[in-house]
Parts: sequence; structure tokens; C-alpha cells
Amino acid sequence: MDGAEVRPPAPHGASPDGPVGGAQGPFDFLPPDFDWKGAALDTVRKYPVPCLVGAVALGFFIGRHRGKAITAAVAGLATNLVLRQLNQVFDTSEF
Repeated sequence: MDGAEVRPPAPHGASPDGPVGGAQGPFDFLPPDFDWKGAALDTVRKYPVPCLVGAVALGFFIGRHRGKAITAAVAGLATNLVLRQLNQVFDTSEF
């Protein structure tokens, strides 16, 4: 084989002729009318304990890393609701 006929390797093992396949998005392998809610509910019905453990682990992870932001958001929401109620109470005057 001559040196002119040898192509350099493609980066990261990609095809040197360009993308292979027709997928445009990450979930294109699923049918277009895929029922996400039904699939999720079936998974939880089949495996309730692993789903519960996964939910607890995810909640712990999110709370551990974003707990202050979540607490601040909840406190701000509660403050807005209390102020809205107080405004409604004091705006209605029956004189």
C-alpha cells in the first residue's frame, strides 16, 4: 500500500466518511408514539423497591448539593404567599 492511499485515523474512533446512521436526537431509536408515562409506571410497578431507593438517593444528592438554593426558593415562595394573604386582609375595609 502506498503512503498516498493511507488516510489518517479519524478523531475519537469516528467514521472517516462522516456520521453513520440516521439518528438526529438522543431518543430517535424509540417509536414516535412511545408512551413515556406508561413505561415509567410499569417500571415502578415491576421494581418498586429499587425505584424508591433511587428516588431517595437522588433526593439526598440534590438536597446535599443544592439544598441552600432550594431552601431559599421555598422560603421566598412562602413569604410571597403570606404577604399576598396579608394584602388581601388589609385591603378589604368594611367601614
